[in-house]
Amino acid sequence: MDFRNRELEKAVHIARRILNDIQGELGKRYMIRMSDRDWELFTVPLAKVNGVIDKTEFEERQQKSLDIMNRILGHHGKSKIVVFLGELASIEPQIQELQPWVRDHVVHAINTFLLGVFILKHCDFPTSISACYDYPFMWKLCGPTHDIGYPIEIARNIANPYVDALNGFFREMASTSPMIERNPYLTNLNLLCNQVDSNCLIQQRINEWGLGIIIGDYYAWLASNGKTDHGVISALVQLKIIDSLYQKYNSNREEKSIEEEGLDWNQKNFSLDIVSASTALFVHNIDLNYHGFAEKIDCRKAPLAFLLFLSDTFQEWDRYAEKKPVYSGEEFNISCDNHSISLVVPEEIEGKISDAISQRLEGFVIKINDNNVVS
Repeated sequence: MDFRNRELEKAVHIARRILNDIQGELGKRYMIRMSDRDWELFTVPLAKVNGVIDKTEFEERQQKSLDIMNRILGHHGKSKIVVFLGELASIEPQIQELQPWVRDHVVHAINTFLLGVFILKHCDFPTSISACYDYPFMWKLCGPTHDIGYPIEIARNIANPYVDALNGFFREMASTSPMIERNPYLTNLNLLCNQVDSNCLIQQRINEWGLGIIIGDYYAWLASNGKTDHGVISALVQLKIIDSLYQKYNSNREEKSIEEEGLDWNQKNFSLDIVSASTALFVHNIDLNYHGFAEKIDCRKAPLAFLLFLSDTFQEWDRYAEKKPVYSGEEFNISCDNHSISLVVPEEIEGKISDAISQRLEGFVIKINDNNVVS
């Protein structure tokens, strides 16, 4: 019997498997101490009433997710980021009314985080060259926050038909009026305190990770295709928020230990760990059709970006959407050892997930439904 059939035969929700395995890890390494009841909503498939997902239960999961994220980020003084996650949770139901194919991103963030904790526990990932602290600190700034820019992407997508119609009218009239341009992000979102440009910080880390991406070229590609990338927005928002916190507690941005409110605001932590976490956010959603993502994310060079892309791509269970299939966590499984990861996914989405992972990742063996995807 192959891995897929053997594991699915047991029909245990993947989140329950993960949580049973990492409860001690969450408390010991991530300082997250919560009861089994806190996690219970995440360990069963979304309930259905007359064959339709119970939206009330899903909204309850959203609120529980925000509570958990607040605890995760609050330990490191970054709970203000949760404000923006709360904004996403509050507008997502309205977004889904306008665009019913849009999927959940709030509960998804918690499931992605838990999945990453599990992988880090069981896999022998290399030590990051761009870090002061171990993975738990950086992963807490990736898993829960990687989609905080999603409201901006959706808002831009909703505006696109309007902009296209206006520009079409100007072309039809042979008008000399300048065409309306769509910037890939909001003006000044990239500017930090002391006139530092976060694009430069992220570009430097991208170069160190050997990804071959030129940020300016990617922005031009997004603009020419009328796209906004929520990964870019998430990265810039996170850096701008955390930079302001560092400026408050370490205004001279000194590379030495400066403790305020029980936390260390050493600028070196920002330059390494925070920038690395934000760079992982930046690259996690880059369109697979973009030609400028020249090199794959190598686990040996960029383990944090590798982990986020893998976890985000695999986390497809219990993702609510009104007009898309919702797959039960009982149809997924994961098994890890030091040097390989085996995933089980429903056959309907096996091709999509396999193609994305094989196109973007290298440096660590990954199997999907017993097929080698990354070697």
